[in-house]
Amino acid sequence: MTDRKTPLISVRDVSFSYGYEPALKDVSLDIYATDYLAIIGPNGGGKTTLLKLILGLLKPDAGQITWPGFSAQHQIGYVPQFATFEREFPLSVRDVVLMGRMSGHLWWQRVSDRDQDLTTDILHQLGLDALSDKPVGQLSGGQLQRVMIARALVCNPDILFLDEPIASIDPGSRFKLSSMLTELNKNIPIVVVTHDITSFASNVLHIACVNRTLFYHGDAELASGCLDEAYGCPVELVAHGVPHRVLQDHADPSAAGCTHHGSDK
Repeated sequence: MTDRKTPLISVRDVSFSYGYEPALKDVSLDIYATDYLAIIGPNGGGKTTLLKLILGLLKPDAGQITWPGFSAQHQIGYVPQFATFEREFPLSVRDVVLMGRMSGHLWWQRVSDRDQDLTTDILHQLGLDALSDKPVGQLSGGQLQRVMIARALVCNPDILFLDEPIASIDPGSRFKLSSMLTELNKNIPIVVVTHDITSFASNVLHIACVNRTLFYHGDAELASGCLDEAYGCPVELVAHGVPHRVLQDHADPSAAGCTHHGSDK
């Protein structure tokens, strides 16, 4: 059961704007030990901005973000929405994962035997042994996503953040990725930013629903009325073996954040 006494990360009354365009307003939430938190909401609703604020990549215009549950030497694993390297560059899978060990190295220091051993271990844990020498430019979307997670995990992080990890992968890879994250959550807290909760619905512990402000932050039992308000249109959650999100018909299909999805038969 999640420890709800002392948060690892505390976000209080945070607001942020890009110039004159408000992105977030008065957002407060907590992240706890063993948490598996999904930050959901429509495209352009501020999910990635909130994640970057938590990570310190952006500074809030107002409010405060603290990490009371972590020591000064904590490690963060971060998987951005897009790979931060040119896929056509001649890097192998092993090279990319090993890059995750470089953050604490000075430029003249050589890769240590321990770095190599940890890279070998994480490749094995994530089932990437057979792809170790393969150029990253030849990977499928699902394979590349697993490599990026391996790169984030090789530093033994205390918490793992992922930004839209299923955005560019096929349904089969989504299921594998979701299962893998559930297994990883047995050891570290995980925060996933996504505009579509369906691939994670059966596994996440808590949900934060964001569209410029925070509409909901609590257990994964999410009332549809909250989603209606956040997405600006009627939303229904249904399941057909694998959970799917279905947005009902509504008067203005061009409204911000409103898209239609058909259910699987």
